[in-house]
Amino acid sequence: MRPVRIGARASKMSLMQTAPVLAQLAPTRVVLHPFYGAGGDREQDRAPLESDGVFSEEIEAALLAGEIDVAVHCLKDAPTHDTEGLTMATYLRRDDIRDCLVTRDPELRLDTLPIGATVGTASVRRTAALRTYRPDLEVVPLRGPVDERLRALFSHDVDALIVASCSMERLGLRHRIGERINTEIICPPLGAAIIALQTREDDMDTRKKISKLHHLETEAEAEAERLVLRQMGGFCNAPLAGYCTTNDAGDSVTYTVRARAFSPSGTAVDVRRTGEDATRTALAVCHTLTQHGALDLAKAA
Repeated sequence: MRPVRIGARASKMSLMQTAPVLAQLAPTRVVLHPFYGAGGDREQDRAPLESDGVFSEEIEAALLAGEIDVAVHCLKDAPTHDTEGLTMATYLRRDDIRDCLVTRDPELRLDTLPIGATVGTASVRRTAALRTYRPDLEVVPLRGPVDERLRALFSHDVDALIVASCSMERLGLRHRIGERINTEIICPPLGAAIIALQTREDDMDTRKKISKLHHLETEAEAEAERLVLRQMGGFCNAPLAGYCTTNDAGDSVTYTVRARAFSPSGTAVDVRRTGEDATRTALAVCHTLTQHGALDLAKAA
């Protein structure tokens, strides 16, 4: 029987988050195909973040061509719209959605960073949040894999980093997290901390083999967040943030959807709604965002 061919970006981060997927699929035979040329990962001529799908085009092309059977994506970096012929077939259980502070001094917190300290990030979302919460800090554009950014920190190029908590955990660096930052201070990106497995839409055999990894609660949250992205024209580094949370009361389940649109100057529209259906709740959030000028903020960013 032919093994399931798994495609993933060849960055250290991607391979570390793919390893548990391979282990969980046992005893199904799998073969890993790393992809080295993803536009967002290249060291030279690195693709800009101001477009959709910069991390996934090469892998999706291989999936459509039948060269692999499954593509492993960090959902926040995946295309907002499904590529024709492909589907997000499985969502793994979500990890911690919060960003975190990493410094050389483990005792420092976001509130106690010295005035004028340099914080490395290329994210417009994190930059806008930092300029609102700590305008006395200097934000330094810093892009690349998390392990590359950590080298910049320890070579004293910057004083601190803001990175995803789940990235540090997947790299085995939980002990380096100085502070997990409250989502009211830095709102996570839509699709944060979710690993999605993409297949060809008609490949029911592969979809059946990976279905045991599927997490229904995460699916509801992921689809609500992708809907917000589609409705509001968002992508991985757009001026848009948010998340959906599942509220399980035992005898009933509701969903809270939050979305935040912002400008570099700190002007923001922040909307939350709770309802019994995640999709309808996400649509209600988008309607309110639009009423309050969120699309104009996005154009100004």
